[in-house]
Amino acid sequence: MTTLARWARRNSQHILVLCCALPVTVLIGWVTWETASRLFAAEVATRAQALLSVQSATLERQLDKFRLLSPLLAQRPDVRDIILRRDAALGERAAALVAGMAGAQEVLFLDATGALIASSHMSPRPPGNSLEQLPLAEAQQGRLGRAYRRGNGSEPGSYVFASAVRAGSLVVGIVVVRVSLAEIEQAWALSPAPIVAIDTRGEIVATNRPAWRGQRASERFAVLGTAEVPRTGDGAAAAATEAEYVRFNGAAGRGPYLRMARTLPVLDWQVAAFADTADARSQSQKVAAIAVLICLLASVVGWVAADRRVAVLRRLREDKIAALRLERKVRLRTRDLSEANARLAREVTEREAAEAELRNMQADLVQAAKMATLGQMSAALSHEFNQPLAAIRSNADNAKQFLERGMGERVGSALDRIILMVERMAEISRVLKGFSRRAGTDLRPTALKPVVDEAMMLLSPRIKQGSARLTVTHLDGPLSVVGGHVRLEQVVLNLVSNALDAVEARDDGQVVMTTRSEAGLAVIEVRDNGPGISSDLLPKVFDPFFTTKEVGKGLGLGLSIAYKIVHDFSGSLTVRHAEGGGAVFTVRLPLAEGLSDAAE
Repeated sequence: MTTLARWARRNSQHILVLCCALPVTVLIGWVTWETASRLFAAEVATRAQALLSVQSATLERQLDKFRLLSPLLAQRPDVRDIILRRDAALGERAAALVAGMAGAQEVLFLDATGALIASSHMSPRPPGNSLEQLPLAEAQQGRLGRAYRRGNGSEPGSYVFASAVRAGSLVVGIVVVRVSLAEIEQAWALSPAPIVAIDTRGEIVATNRPAWRGQRASERFAVLGTAEVPRTGDGAAAAATEAEYVRFNGAAGRGPYLRMARTLPVLDWQVAAFADTADARSQSQKVAAIAVLICLLASVVGWVAADRRVAVLRRLREDKIAALRLERKVRLRTRDLSEANARLAREVTEREAAEAELRNMQADLVQAAKMATLGQMSAALSHEFNQPLAAIRSNADNAKQFLERGMGERVGSALDRIILMVERMAEISRVLKGFSRRAGTDLRPTALKPVVDEAMMLLSPRIKQGSARLTVTHLDGPLSVVGGHVRLEQVVLNLVSNALDAVEARDDGQVVMTTRSEAGLAVIEVRDNGPGISSDLLPKVFDPFFTTKEVGKGLGLGLSIAYKIVHDFSGSLTVRHAEGGGAVFTVRLPLAEGLSDAAE
């Protein structure tokens, strides 16, 4: 028997005890370490989750105070007047008052194109307060614009709300409210744990660590692995919370840190709080070491060292796999976003081209309708020119005979009549030339009476040839409206022509046109005693190509074009049954009080 065999036999009990003690010691040490780690990690996670809930609520509550401020300001008449008049001085005082009372960093009034009219920062505005990074597109589309705006240099950033100011259905300006994130960061500064808010680009937009502001989250820390979210009373909040272990890059952090993050859907930001797990890990290791020493200190040291080495290698391998998966997901997501942006850009270009083409077609249609109206009146207008020409010829012959007979006074009288006839023909020609040219799209103060008079001049030949009686009454004296001279004349001409068509078959046909002011609006009412419009056809009266006339007597575009022009003037055109028969068309347009007629 060899010496080794003899030694084993002598120490068989010891060997047996050792063989049993070593696995048991290792098992007890490992179980103790795992249990203690989970307990301490759960405690750290609970504190971090509570901190995250409080600070997330602080951020949402602070920004929610200002969410409705810009829509409320946009609906105020005085704000709309400031923008329409571009009154910078009054706008600065109003913006400064609102900003001071609400606690906003800045209140701005912009026009519809995004150009600055007034700001609560009195002129000149401080450096760095440019108009970039403002959510103007959303506001111009009628939505509440929201956007983060970087600060100037090392200053905290701000959050911006923007709302459209409307005059009727037209967007005339934008109200912008800028809220500083400095107050949020000051509230977070009371916490010793790092807290950050990250936008969709992965940039840190708010934090209680000023040096981190503006950096990308991926550059600030690296993810080591996922962690379990503790189940508190608020199950919904726990389900929306992410937890993972991270290590700060550079010399600033010792880590690993537990990162608890929650996405705020309204802001589309992610708020994260970091809790240092070094103390928890240290306490877990102490408990495990005590347990191991109680069992068998000498044996456990080797086994624990080996076990920890294996665990570390395994964790490193898992972290590498997780990092590769995350990198692949980010790469795929970036590619998808790039393709989506390209598709969106193409769609925007196509829509802009279609809109431009539609506007051109509408302008051509309006011009074609005017030419059709002139064509329908051509016979009557020819008669209107032929009568003065015949009178001019007759008076010229008379003047020649009077001159031969030496009757000078009668020659002068004949020449005066010729001058009157020429002036009347020149006035008719001027009105026809102005009506036939292509109208612009500018809205200017326009006197109503000259528009009506020129329309009546164009219709006078038709009225003389027919049996209908036309009466025009101006109840409230001179009125000015916001519109265009030529386009408003076309509206009056279309409505009166339509009324004359309606009473054409009657011997006692009457068309009454009345202008008046009513509640800040100019009202043009055209009433006829024709057959009227049946109730089932009233909703279709303003549809394009709708007509109740015989084939060849109309395109069905007159009322549709009039309705479109009035709508462009921020007005309304309605139709109803007249008492005693017939129809009443009513135009309501905003008044331009005290302004002269400067329209086209």
